[in-house]
Amino acid sequence: MRRSTLVLALGTVWIAALAVPAAADAVYHSSHLPFAPIGEAPLRSGFVENIHANGPNVFAHEQYVVNGAEPNTTYDVVLTISIGDPTCTSPSFAMTTASISTDAAGNGSANHVFTHADAAGLRGLLLGGVWQLVEGGTPVYATGCQAVQLD
Repeated sequence: MRRSTLVLALGTVWIAALAVPAAADAVYHSSHLPFAPIGEAPLRSGFVENIHANGPNVFAHEQYVVNGAEPNTTYDVVLTISIGDPTCTSPSFAMTTASISTDAAGNGSANHVFTHADAAGLRGLLLGGVWQLVEGGTPVYATGCQAVQLD
């Protein structure tokens, strides 16, 4: 019995030693960025979860959520990037990453995955980012500026 316990313990240590830890982004970690209404738009809560996994297939994963927004509405998620400007005062470009369609209660979610190829020209740069939910070309909700260092 004692020998079996010793073999089991050593086997567990050996397996744990061979396990390779997940390599999340060493420079920029996950951020939870709240959406705020622009003007009088209704919103109970909302956010962008910006996760930089820096894995072999997924460079970053963004999750977008709204609760209590305008019911039965579709919003484009627009990410505005300011290259070299972590204060977001000099936007360089904007891209639509997803669309959120809300239900009768104004709840909705969407996500977007960025690959390494998507980030190729921006690797190693300090960026500023602002996420907006846009309806019919008009921003309705926005996050504050977020400094993002890509590695």
